[in-house]
Amino acid sequence: MQWGSSLKSYKRVPRRPRLISRVHTEAPVLPIVNIPNSSIYELGSQEPVLRDVSWTVRPDEAWVVMSDSASSAHLQPALFGALLGTHRISPPPPAPGGLFPFLDGADPYTRVRTVQFAHRTQGAGDGFYDFTARYGAVREVDRRTLRQTFFPDTAPPPHPLAIPGFHKPKRRGKRISKAEDAHRQELFAMLTTWLKLGDLLDLPMVALSYGQTRRARIAKALLAEPRLLLLDEPYTGLDRHSRGILLDLLQELRRIRASPHVIMGLRTQDPLPRFTTHVALIKKDGEVHTGRKEDVFPPKFHPVLAQTASTSSNTPPETLYQPRGEGEPLVDLSGVSVRYGSREMLSSIQWQIRANSRWHLIGANGAGKTTLLALLTGEHPQSYTQSANLRLFDRERARWATPLLHRRIGRVSPELFNAFPRRNDLSVWQAIGTGFDGGFVPKGKRGVGVSVDGTPLEPGSQQEEWRLHRMNEIMRALGPARWDPDPLRASGDKLFAKRFAALRPGEQSMVLLMRALVGAPPLVLLDEAWSGMNKRMVDAAHEYLRDGGGGLTEKQACVVVSHWEEEVPWGPEQGIRRFRLDGGKGEQIFPESK
Repeated sequence: MQWGSSLKSYKRVPRRPRLISRVHTEAPVLPIVNIPNSSIYELGSQEPVLRDVSWTVRPDEAWVVMSDSASSAHLQPALFGALLGTHRISPPPPAPGGLFPFLDGADPYTRVRTVQFAHRTQGAGDGFYDFTARYGAVREVDRRTLRQTFFPDTAPPPHPLAIPGFHKPKRRGKRISKAEDAHRQELFAMLTTWLKLGDLLDLPMVALSYGQTRRARIAKALLAEPRLLLLDEPYTGLDRHSRGILLDLLQELRRIRASPHVIMGLRTQDPLPRFTTHVALIKKDGEVHTGRKEDVFPPKFHPVLAQTASTSSNTPPETLYQPRGEGEPLVDLSGVSVRYGSREMLSSIQWQIRANSRWHLIGANGAGKTTLLALLTGEHPQSYTQSANLRLFDRERARWATPLLHRRIGRVSPELFNAFPRRNDLSVWQAIGTGFDGGFVPKGKRGVGVSVDGTPLEPGSQQEEWRLHRMNEIMRALGPARWDPDPLRASGDKLFAKRFAALRPGEQSMVLLMRALVGAPPLVLLDEAWSGMNKRMVDAAHEYLRDGGGGLTEKQACVVVSHWEEEVPWGPEQGIRRFRLDGGKGEQIFPESK
């Protein structure tokens, strides 16, 4: 199935794609997916998640799967789960075509691929893996690059003088012909060009952003040449430009005969791509409304994005700005720079974060946002070499033991989400309780940590009672009573007792947000914190974080990293400041510095 060469012949289409039809002069007429009036169950359950689903996807259709509201978002994974084999379909789709008629009996395991938000590095197991260890790679001779990590088969041959016995590539699976290898190399070149990965392939993973890594995962999935590709929340972690690049590529794939068929899973608040023709809309009662987008969303063809004060008015934001009464400096960067070899990621950054300030950190994928936050948390090894220019809580970085520093910083990030332990014996209570110490292992008899010196908390002490109070307080503010419409599931005590690993990705994100806030740390860093959450969850989090919501005090500062302005809890009226990274340089862009 050599569709990659066709991709080469097409010019890049405009940033905003038009609604077009796929060019399939010899396209198969068999449906891609066929679920005829069946219910979908979790494995081992007799209660259906989705009822009476009738869903047929044809080759010339571009489908999006989404929920109609926050109250039905928890049902959405079941539809993709039915396609991936993690959910049971009853009655099963009839033979001979079965669930995937167009595969004509081929094994779906090798022909159906997915790229999801909830992703863990293979081999990570169910315990914590140290995602900060990747920064150590910059000190090793043999650093792992993007190419080595995601596309090892495309690595260039060793130097001709190298000893052959030490450089024999590992054979994985069956041998491929020279023609097949040439096609694979061509497809690899096309995908990395379209997804703007060519200049990143031989950079160490430490130098790459979450959004860049996510684009690489999409390229890797397409490189496997699946017949069907499921993209779940593909906008997550991508800046505006990268979203345009991805949508352009998906539109081009629709033009090309025999290219993978793509079905996208979007959040309620995500806009539909303009090339979408059909929507599977999941409702809170478990029904699935399928059809043309004009019929599913009359008279609009896309959901409405939530608005905040900063976007809902035509008034210039400068005139709405109300300065906050900010306190003492918590973070002071005075000329901080980070370099990987000849590549300068950050150049002489000047930034001061004071108590009671609220910041929106913005920048394109690869601008250095993740690197900058790793300096603030002390996890980046160059935070030590920059210690004279990096003061954290009125001390130079080198004077802080990292565990004590982490006690003073609450954070959420995609890297933390992937790395957080998912042992079978780890409860939600224990996961949230690790926030008091800033670690990843539950401590203390009551699961709320230990004292600063590492000794157990005195039973019944003021400190222990305050921590227990905070656990219950934050569950009332951010627990299922605020976002789950089902009263049977809306109990905070029930959520406390659940296994963290058993939660859905959005619920895990919410628990990690609770963990970041429970200890009331002076500095809160929220990097793509809402990823995986439905709109009701995001609304609950925003309400809690805004002034008067109880989530933050005047002694705390908060930095939000998001590519969506609508996902920032504060607008100009609440004194939001914006700091932008661009080409390694940083500057405050709102309000303008005087």
